Amino acid sequence: MELLQIKYFKVIAETENISKAAEQLYIAQPSLSQTLKRLEEELGTPLFDRTGKRIALNGAGKIFLKYCNEVLTSLQNAELELNEYKGNVQQDVNIAVESASLLIPEIVGNIRENFQNIMPHIFQSSCTEWDLRIYSNYNESGDSLLLKEPIGVVFPKNHFLADKRRITISDLEKCGLISLGKSCNLYNIVMHFCENASFTQNISMYVDSPSLMRELLKMNMGVAFVPQYTWYSFYNDFLEFRTVKDMPMSRSVRISENEKKYAVSAVKNCRNIIENYFAEYFRQFE
Repeated sequence: MELLQIKYFKVIAETENISKAAEQLYIAQPSLSQTLKRLEEELGTPLFDRTGKRIALNGAGKIFLKYCNEVLTSLQNAELELNEYKGNVQQDVNIAVESASLLIPEIVGNIRENFQNIMPHIFQSSCTEWDLRIYSNYNESGDSLLLKEPIGVVFPKNHFLADKRRITISDLEKCGLISLGKSCNLYNIVMHFCENASFTQNISMYVDSPSLMRELLKMNMGVAFVPQYTWYSFYNDFLEFRTVKDMPMSRSVRISENEKKYAVSAVKNCRNIIENYFAEYFRQFE
């Protein structure tokens, strides 16, 4: 079995289409089909179910793909560690950001200021090759904690709730809520607390970014649930923030390293910068 066969099989498995895989690999389709045929003969089992020109990964293929991924990941890690040993250190760091995105520009600035040879790459969509991941959850357990923060409701200073110092669930039943999309980490955390409190959100708008949410709040189009510390710059100048007395909510912002990848010094340096930034940032709220 050759390494090239493994690489080709992985692309075919991901696309489940010989023609598309051949295009991605820049090889002729007949040649790729022959490579797959020889691999299946060597393994003694088909790896795909075939219906006409369509193929779909079968049970044997799924097993083989699992080990192919492990082999390719191990080889990638070996290359990273050898390069570091030789002094050819990787300086690109992929950071998957699922929470605290409003703080990312300052964090990137700190990384570049302290390590000008490191280039952080930020991903807010799917990224399988991430080195560091910043995310949040409502549990007490998880990866390294960056900070824990309350979640409350925000509304314009001229909103009818602005005169109330103690907000309750019954107050919110009268309000339309502006929410981030259902795929967002914050949405799922808020939904967890609402379900526990038997509170059905009256969501009038779903938005895909904090900036759009901010503009709609300025227009007094509703209220929104936001974290208190990491979203401070979002609401501080023109919105009121209140926790909900009978529905206390909080989230933990955490950081993790990709255990499947070898962590070069650039990754460790970025992690230190991020952890130190959050520690310093949190002090203003103590």
